[in-house]
Amino acid sequence: MLKGIRQRAIGSYVFLFSVFMVLTFLRSLGVVDLLTVLLGSFWATVVMAWLTNRRLISPVEQITSVAQEMAGGFLDAEIRVKGEEELDDLAWSINYMARELRKNLTVITEERNRARAILNSMADGVIALDKDGRVILVNPVVESIFNVKEEEWIGNQLIKVIRNHELEQLFIRALNSMQPVLNNELQVLTPEPRLFRVEISPLKGNQEEKMGVVGLLTDVTERRKLERMRSEFVANVSHELRTPLTSINGFVETLLDGAVEDPATAKNFLSIINAEGKRLANLIDDLLKLSRLEDRRSKLNKQPVDLTEVIDNTVKMFAPRAWEKNIELTGELPQEMPPVPGDQGFLSQVMINLVDNAIKYTLPGGKVKIKVNFSRDEVTVSVADTGIGIPPESLPRVFERFYRVDKARSREMGGTGLGLSISKHIVEAHGGKIWATSDEAGSIFSFSLPLQE
Repeated sequence: MLKGIRQRAIGSYVFLFSVFMVLTFLRSLGVVDLLTVLLGSFWATVVMAWLTNRRLISPVEQITSVAQEMAGGFLDAEIRVKGEEELDDLAWSINYMARELRKNLTVITEERNRARAILNSMADGVIALDKDGRVILVNPVVESIFNVKEEEWIGNQLIKVIRNHELEQLFIRALNSMQPVLNNELQVLTPEPRLFRVEISPLKGNQEEKMGVVGLLTDVTERRKLERMRSEFVANVSHELRTPLTSINGFVETLLDGAVEDPATAKNFLSIINAEGKRLANLIDDLLKLSRLEDRRSKLNKQPVDLTEVIDNTVKMFAPRAWEKNIELTGELPQEMPPVPGDQGFLSQVMINLVDNAIKYTLPGGKVKIKVNFSRDEVTVSVADTGIGIPPESLPRVFERFYRVDKARSREMGGTGLGLSISKHIVEAHGGKIWATSDEAGSIFSFSLPLQE
């Protein structure tokens, strides 16, 4: 290509030289004078300069201009020249190169967007550092965990981003050794304490050169909480089942050893065995209810429910117990209340559990009051008592299975420790929510239910 252009340039010089020599020879023969030689040489030079500019210099300038635009990132530009064949080939080659660059750039952009979409949709946190320990990438999960924005983390040292020395040391160890680092449980304040499983892997180039590290942060807080709850549940179930069985076995052995001969003693022991048997049956029944609710095997038979009727029936059921303890059991209900879409049996169970607890933990002479409020969207039922109250640290856990504020007192009163947990699952299955408040004046257990399906 360049050889052809060079030959044409040399040919132009030879042509001009030939014209000058011919004119000079004609002058020596006296055919033309000196002015004609000069004019002829001048116009020959002008014509060759015009042809060179049109066929060579202008196309090269155009090619140079478009090439500079391409170098600046504007790959959609194309070279359109009419010049020497070699320049046409050069223009075609540059245009082809630009098209291939556009294709490759599109592929790279798509891959980058795909990788970014994957990172953004990950439930785990991702942090990447370069070989100097500067942050080059974090995904939105990490930004949310540590409450940082892109301008705060990009190019900064890790400790300035995460403010956690132990996590920084794990990344530094991986960066120095270029070996994978695993930490099964690391506590991070976010600002609440949360547990993370941290896995850090080295980033290496094609020649195994050190490029940096990437870390994966998996939040295991809920998993550890569930494991703890499962362990506590198994321990509590074992204890709750063992206690009545131990009592029953003890009294049966005593009866077999001869106490059955004493009618008064035998009757007392048998009544205790009967009570412990009922307690065991209630516990198993509540466990089965809770299991069905948690697995969503209990289907709600939703119909319009008259909460006034449910509450009135509950008050009638517990009126004798309240009278025995000298507790004033009252209800404050609206004169007209819209029906609630729900399962009447399950909603009655919630009311029974809440009123039962209120009477259990209210001292003689106290009060238990049921109050109902409703708006256009929901109805709220509250059961307030003047009982012993609940410590603030125990309020978040009162709806957990087997959780008791005062374990000895609860067992003495015959509770299984599952009533509130069952109530919570029933209310949530109806699309509502349940909560508790307490102070020195007593406790209030409330739940709300939507009035529309």
